[in-house]
Formats: sequence, structure tokens, C-alpha cells
Amino acid sequence: MTSPVLPLLRDGGPLLAAFEGVRALLEQAFPTNLFEYHHVQPRMSAARWAEIARVAPAIGMSLADWNANALSGMDFCGDVSVPVFLVVRQDKPGLLLKGAKTPGVLGMMAVAIFALDSKRIEGVGQIAVRRASNLEAANWIDDRTAIVTLNVVIKNVSYSKDLARAQLADLSNVDGTWDFDPAPTEQNSGADET
Repeated sequence: MTSPVLPLLRDGGPLLAAFEGVRALLEQAFPTNLFEYHHVQPRMSAARWAEIARVAPAIGMSLADWNANALSGMDFCGDVSVPVFLVVRQDKPGLLLKGAKTPGVLGMMAVAIFALDSKRIEGVGQIAVRRASNLEAANWIDDRTAIVTLNVVIKNVSYSKDLARAQLADLSNVDGTWDFDPAPTEQNSGADET
């Protein structure tokens, strides 16, 4: 049996594989022709959330953290958190839970948990849905929209130090993946003024 080929470390390595693995499982239950997908960044503004929530149903995904655990020793090993946001919108607030022509909170939450919990991402780790909540966004979206938050964790994600060492030369010759050429800006710190 051969191990799956993970993305290069410079591209995210096991983090990218975990993120893409969660998305692939979600797409089986929430196909892209019916559901919008968005990348959600930490500390997004209410205006950006409103923009995302304008078209629903939708799925948002982010990367929260990678926390070392007791298995961490020679190689870093820990749980990766990939928050998933399920955006539901209905014409009447009373339809948000059960839904009408489009899914409601109950259906989206149940399907997402079924699609993810206890599934394995080959070569990366096993998924656990630790929490599903309909409360976080309650104060800053309109009453016809709900955003369900799932705390999705991929357990015991690691990378090999030998693999990392083998990629060190590649990291110093980024070959177009990263571009460190400074972008011109109009800001000036004033450091070179006399």
C-alpha cells in the first residue's frame, strides 16, 4: 500500500491536505452547483459577513489552529481545527430552523455532521466534529439569516522531519509559488526622510 502524496510544505503540507479533505467531504453532501463556498478569514468584518451571507445556502471554511498533543515527539503532531460555517437564509425568520425550498439550520447541521464526523482523510487523520452551534452570529446578521458554526477537528495531523529536510532546498528556491518582490506602495514610514 502506498501513502498518499501530500502537498509540499511550502504550500501547506498536511494543513492544506486537511483543509482540502474537509472541503471534499462537504462537497459530496453540499455540491458546488447548489452551494456557494467561501474562505473565511479570522476577524472578518460584519460587512464581509453580510456579503458572504447575501447568497445562501453557502459554506464557509477557515483554518483556526494546529495544536501539539501528547503524540508530538520527534515529529510535530497535533489536532488541526478547520471551522466550518453553514449559511442559511429564508424569506421568513420562522422558516430558518426547518427550511422551505432551501435547507434550514436543522438540515444543514445534521447533514454536515454526518458528512464529516468520524471520516478519515487518507494520510492526514480522522475527523471529529467537536461542536455545532447556531448562536455565534446571532447579534450581527439579519433575522432571515443564520450562520451555523461547526468546530471540525482533524486529529493527530503530523509531518515528517525527514520529509521537511528533503524539501529545504525547494523552500529556498520557491520556483514561483511565493513571490517576495516588494510591491510598490504609496505609504512611507518617514525613515529615509532627512
